[in-house]
Amino acid sequence: IVLEKDEENYGSTVGGPSELSFSDMKSSSSSDNKVVLEGFTLAEGVAESSNVFIGDNLVFINGIPVGAGCRLLRGSDPSPKLFEVIDMMKELSPLALTFARAQTKNVKSYLTSSPLSLDIESAQTFSIPAPDYSQLGLTFTTGYNGTDVIVKTISGVEGPFQRKMKQTGLSLVGCKLEAIDGEAIPNYVTSQLVMNAMGRQWSANNRLELTFCDENHRDNLRKQEDSKE
Repeated sequence: IVLEKDEENYGSTVGGPSELSFSDMKSSSSSDNKVVLEGFTLAEGVAESSNVFIGDNLVFINGIPVGAGCRLLRGSDPSPKLFEVIDMMKELSPLALTFARAQTKNVKSYLTSSPLSLDIESAQTFSIPAPDYSQLGLTFTTGYNGTDVIVKTISGVEGPFQRKMKQTGLSLVGCKLEAIDGEAIPNYVTSQLVMNAMGRQWSANNRLELTFCDENHRDNLRKQEDSKE
């Protein structure tokens, strides 16, 4: 499996070797250690890595005002409804999202106080890039006034490692990791050492080549070959 960083990631980096979860197992035929792919973990989304907080207001999508952003631009059309805002983000790629953060210490006030709880003109604004909506790791809700678009939850996302490996259609979970970038893994190496090595290679080369072995499938093939002799 060859994994490469997207050259056109629009300023955001999601996922990496940390998406993979390995475990140490003893070989059935000897005391040698083997490193097995145990599963996948969610990656930190673009929003979380860009320090978007629960309660922040989404005000522009690729320069288009939404929610409180419509109050900022005089003469702007009324804000689209929440489902229309989400549909817009799903249809556009890449994304440039602008958020506004109220000058208050109480995040809950964004959701529960009066419609004027966000003074959009004095709020702190910042923008983040994202390849597409699936990499944001956000859910939204409407504010007290029914029009503001507010960050409700922040979550992990399915990163590029997980997506690429699932696209192969191979049952890789449970398989032994044989090599990293063509170098065989010694039988004394632990899963933690493997993760450290992958992290270094990924940072240095923006690329990883992982070789897996389905030992059950290999053993069955060997038995079939032996039975033919």
